[in-house]
Amino acid sequence: PGGCRGRFQLFPLGDSDTLAEGLCSLFRGDSDTLAEGLCSLFLCADAPILENFQLRLGRVTRGSGASEFCRLEEALVDGFMEVALELEQLQEVPFDPPEVEQSLFIEELQRAEWQLFQASRLKNAAVAQPLSSPPFRFHHVLLGDMYLELLPGTPHPEHCVVMFRCRVPTMRLQVTLSVGTSFSKTIVALGKSTVEEDLKQGSFLQVNLAAPGVLAPDGSLTVHCKLDQVVAIPRSLSEMIPRLDERANWPKRI
Repeated sequence: PGGCRGRFQLFPLGDSDTLAEGLCSLFRGDSDTLAEGLCSLFLCADAPILENFQLRLGRVTRGSGASEFCRLEEALVDGFMEVALELEQLQEVPFDPPEVEQSLFIEELQRAEWQLFQASRLKNAAVAQPLSSPPFRFHHVLLGDMYLELLPGTPHPEHCVVMFRCRVPTMRLQVTLSVGTSFSKTIVALGKSTVEEDLKQGSFLQVNLAAPGVLAPDGSLTVHCKLDQVVAIPRSLSEMIPRLDERANWPKRI
């Protein structure tokens, strides 16, 4: 429900794993693997869980992406490659998604306060869909948009988990997440990390929505996020930040 965004990743001559295996086979004197010309195809989506789909490349259909999806000759049809995604038609189960209004307050690129009004409805949410805060930025504008994400009903119906998201690959930020006076945790957030990866690594704050002091009398929930330190950022960005700051101080034309 709600849909998601996705994109294909197609490597007509194979991805890095396939090419590496082919070169190893060539050095071993086995040129058959390299000669097959294996194609790699993947589907990347921003949905926490994606299932019941078929990927088709040329004359080959699979239920998931793969490094060795098919041979090049199978992918080519009359000199063209056609990539298709087929979704199974599922019976829609009617439900009332929680309608939550929200607000965001930022202080000096170091602190964020995310307030979700009528958050008491999250305790009875029929479907555990993540809720995202409006985008904000910590430390410097060059580090791109960041946002908080709340997943209701995890791991228990009256619980939720709060995660921190940043979109720059390899960037690591140490942040402290807190709700009320009873729930607080310091995590190191990794750029481009997925919901599954954060849950597996424990990079989240678990909150009991039924605990005292979590929900305000009006049913709202307030999540505080504080930037403790920038652990790592890509070298290109770290070199660009001083130049951008210097340029911002140049005299302006009138």
